[in-house]
Amino acid sequence: MAIFDSHCHLYWNEEQMSVAEQLHLAAEAGVTKLLCVGTDADSSRRCLEISEQHSQVIASVGLHPNDVGDLSELDAKLDEIAALSQKGTWHAIGETGLDFFHNRSEAAAQEAALLFHLDLANQMHLPIIIHCREAVEQLVTILEKRGQPVNGVMHCFSEGPEYVTRLLDLGLHFSFAGNISYPKSQAIRDSAACIPLERLLVETDAPFLAPQPVRGKKNLSAYIVHTLDAVAAARDQSVADIRDQVFNNTAKLFDFAD
Repeated sequence: MAIFDSHCHLYWNEEQMSVAEQLHLAAEAGVTKLLCVGTDADSSRRCLEISEQHSQVIASVGLHPNDVGDLSELDAKLDEIAALSQKGTWHAIGETGLDFFHNRSEAAAQEAALLFHLDLANQMHLPIIIHCREAVEQLVTILEKRGQPVNGVMHCFSEGPEYVTRLLDLGLHFSFAGNISYPKSQAIRDSAACIPLERLLVETDAPFLAPQPVRGKKNLSAYIVHTLDAVAAARDQSVADIRDQVFNNTAKLFDFAD
């Protein structure tokens, strides 16, 4: 059994557990590939370092919407991301997007950063990782108004199925995290059930959103097996029916084939 964790933050678990130990536990659970996702310049650099030290890990570079700040400081942050993107081997741009739940950053700055990342992803011929929390209508409107296909993934998709068709039409994949297994997450399960199998990914978003069987713990890539179980159950399929396709979808999207 081979599993690809399409979105994790290995560096945020390092105080409690080394990256090597995290990867050892992941391997024991069948996780053979991982995408370590940057949320600002420093974490993106750490992702790159980890990917250079561990062949099963690839890295992304980006500025999370919660770290965008306001327009007065945005240009300097994006300049740093742009410069960093030209160094080393990256497999994705992001995570970027909109987050109106925390509201830690100006809405206009979040939108400007999202458009910057979309352009950077196009320039570098890389997929984009999109974060969206309590901003899905605004996000879809921005992407549709832009009028270009989007090669990338809605990470930790947490919306109901009413937005799935519009996002599919834009070209996006959908990745599901541990919250799909929570008792109150029926809308997320309904979405997972209607995603075409060839657009489906799974992730941990570790150290966040530990799935229900280990809820309350710091999430680890090893726990993705529970998320895969929950996704399969939501689709009324066996894990064996979806596992290889999901793995291949992720390897193809992020250009990380054997």
